[in-house]
Amino acid sequence: MVRTLRVFDTDPNARPKSFTSDYVGRFRAGQVLNGRPIAVKAWRITTGDPEVSKTVAELYGGTPEPWETSKEDCMEVLTDTDTVKVIVDCPDAVTFRMALYGMTGKPIHACDGVEFTDPEDPRYGQPCGCPTTFQERKAAAKAGHGPKPDQRLDFRLADAPELGRFRLMTGSWDFMKSLETVWRELEAVGGPALCSLGLELVEFTTKAGVDVAYRKPVLSVHGPASTEAGPAVPSLSKVTADSAPF
Repeated sequence: MVRTLRVFDTDPNARPKSFTSDYVGRFRAGQVLNGRPIAVKAWRITTGDPEVSKTVAELYGGTPEPWETSKEDCMEVLTDTDTVKVIVDCPDAVTFRMALYGMTGKPIHACDGVEFTDPEDPRYGQPCGCPTTFQERKAAAKAGHGPKPDQRLDFRLADAPELGRFRLMTGSWDFMKSLETVWRELEAVGGPALCSLGLELVEFTTKAGVDVAYRKPVLSVHGPASTEAGPAVPSLSKVTADSAPF
């Protein structure tokens, strides 16, 4: 039986908040407005902790506001900053898999690009059957019948490490290309590493003459983390489109 204090029944706003996630907030590279995904100019941070939302707004700009979600991170801050200093504890804080999600929100296909990797999947350890070339993989994912990168980065804010761990979830193919380098650099640090987590503007023109602009998440490893991380990195640029999940 779950025990509760009835003294808070008459004043529910005074009840201490309780969160079950192992991280205090998420960094997001976009949002959904009127059912349509759009890009944001800088990092969007969501959390379920009022104190966390207040602190990140003080550090990076923006105002804590509620947003519609069924998850615990019901507050969002649209910051003014597209690059922040973070502390990544070890290479294991950066994870990767290829995943295709079903209608239930759970993956129906999870692999490393060669074999199925979900231990609960009866196909675990068997060849996943994904295309062999990078372009074929992207085409299958775009068509909706192939997995795409499913990447997680757990970190603390260098400006306020005491807040706890945040998470970035991204399906960026560009981020995937940088992973092996990031893992090597984090391994070389051999402990908590001071990094910059940014949204880098990418602009190009397709063969059909269409101008494309989006932002990709970029993690840059600087070296061992110190107790004095310094102020937030100022915003670098604006964006017209985005490639990461919201």
